[in-house]
Amino acid sequence: MVREAEETDLPAILEIYNDSVMTSTATFEQNIQTVETRREWFKNHGSNYPLIVAVSNGEILGYCSLSQFQGNSGYRATVELSVYVEKNSRRQGIAKLLMREVLGRAKEKSFHAIISSISFDNEPSIRLHENFGFQKVAHLKEVGFKFSKWHDTCYYELIL
Repeated sequence: MVREAEETDLPAILEIYNDSVMTSTATFEQNIQTVETRREWFKNHGSNYPLIVAVSNGEILGYCSLSQFQGNSGYRATVELSVYVEKNSRRQGIAKLLMREVLGRAKEKSFHAIISSISFDNEPSIRLHENFGFQKVAHLKEVGFKFSKWHDTCYYELIL
């Protein structure tokens, strides 16, 4: 089941995110986040920017969000997509379920373009985005530093 995220979901969302902080280049954040540090992020979602969760048997298995892209009014119809899945729930179709739902919501809100920033070595995320029609539009060399080395980042875009 997919539903809107609630503030009470924040600890579970945070657990999923912090696992990526510690083990992957899905995010270039290097510091463990707390509920307090992520509360403002949570509040920036809702009616304008969807934040959804995949739930099974009361457990949050992943989340997906659309966030403001840049801060200028000329970008108001462009959003940035993020999707994270709990480590033991990967490769079970949860990311696809979340992406399908959030893309539908993006269309309902009349967004024009969706951007995803993906580490060049994150092949599962690249395949996921390409399966939904995203196209690689930029490749930035050595812009993210994590695990004692530099990583390339790619931007993928979907025009709705």
